[in-house]
Amino acid sequence: MPPTSFLRTVTFRIALLQGVLFAAVVAGLFSYVWGEVRDYVEEEAHRSVEVETASLLQAVHDGTLAAQIHQRMTAVPVGQDYYLLSSHDGTKIAGNLIFSPKKAGWQTLPLTGAEGKHKWHANHVELLVTPLQGGNWLTVGRDNRNAGELDEDLSRYFRFSVIFMVLFATLTGALAGYVFVKRVDRLGGEAERILTGDASGSIQRVPGGAEFARLAGRLNRMLARIHLLMDNMRQVSNDIAHDLRTPLTRLRQRLESARLGKQDAATLAQAIDDSIVDVDDVLTTFGALLRISRIEAMERQAGFAPLDLSDLFASIVDAYAPVAEDHGKQVIADIAPSVQSRGDRALLTQMLSNLMENAIQHTPPGTMIAVSLRQESGELLGRVEDNGPGIPGEHHERVFRRFFRLDSSRSSAGSGLGLALVAAVADLHRILLELCDRRPGLAVTMRFPLT
Repeated sequence: MPPTSFLRTVTFRIALLQGVLFAAVVAGLFSYVWGEVRDYVEEEAHRSVEVETASLLQAVHDGTLAAQIHQRMTAVPVGQDYYLLSSHDGTKIAGNLIFSPKKAGWQTLPLTGAEGKHKWHANHVELLVTPLQGGNWLTVGRDNRNAGELDEDLSRYFRFSVIFMVLFATLTGALAGYVFVKRVDRLGGEAERILTGDASGSIQRVPGGAEFARLAGRLNRMLARIHLLMDNMRQVSNDIAHDLRTPLTRLRQRLESARLGKQDAATLAQAIDDSIVDVDDVLTTFGALLRISRIEAMERQAGFAPLDLSDLFASIVDAYAPVAEDHGKQVIADIAPSVQSRGDRALLTQMLSNLMENAIQHTPPGTMIAVSLRQESGELLGRVEDNGPGIPGEHHERVFRRFFRLDSSRSSAGSGLGLALVAAVADLHRILLELCDRRPGLAVTMRFPLT
């Protein structure tokens, strides 16, 4: 992927956002630590002044207070510490501070003319004023140059840290995103290769972790579904061309004979009636194809609702038992009560109706047709079976294809779409269909998903 292309991706934007958020977190933590450290430095300065004041007060009893102040000023002539011994009227006795105390305690004063190392950081001084016997005042103070130096150092470290963290988070995020996008592009390239070349191929395993393996598996299932739909489309086209050619050819011949021949009105009327029957058969076929296509496109899932399968199976048996009896066949039922499921009742009724019609239409008189529904071993099983001639095992997978008809069934009415519709409804409801030879006869088992 070209770099300019990656810079426009959502992944790169997320990496930038990650850097900004990381910088915000670092800034918040740094500000908190900065404040805590600065408070500690200021408290240490106060404690130092208090300790220095206590030490000088010891010299009051010895009469050496002025000498002690002079000694400290001589040891550190310029620095952050300030001393003042003044009389009751404010006259300076000793020290390096110009100040006239009026009250005892802590006081903060602006500071100008500081000397010594880091003097430019000192802009105010914290003073502790202590009254002495005889009306004198002892003032000890320390300026804020240490806190100012700390602020300068921390500010520099903060800027460096934030810039480094933003760059680090952005670069690492961009690198991770680039690797991720490269793998996604590889998956896309594999899919493109299949779409432009081998439509029946599959995406090879893409390295990069379980999530990419799952994505590749889902894409493979999608491609397999597309391949199946394309095969079905080709099959439908071929089957339509094959199965509808005969009735349309017959219709054309009949109409041509009626137009060219010298026939009476009754014969022409019969020809028209026969032609209408042929057209109705073609329309019925196309209607069935359209219904199957809609089911396979899953347009009817909005009609799914909880339903009583036991009641549905019982209503099918009640409806088709008299029809089977008229054809010299018998229907028996073994339906467990109160079996619940979920689905489209109208579509499931159509599925069971087609299975019953198939069993009635393609079996000889005297056939026994059994309908059962039961729930056992964690499975929900429905079955329609008979003891008729059955279907050869080599045709079990093909009977659910559109227009497929056994040679023995070509003389009977039908378009070969009944079981195709059964398969479409079953697929929509995730029902597993199984055909089994009963020798003699055929059993169609429906494994319903448990709700």
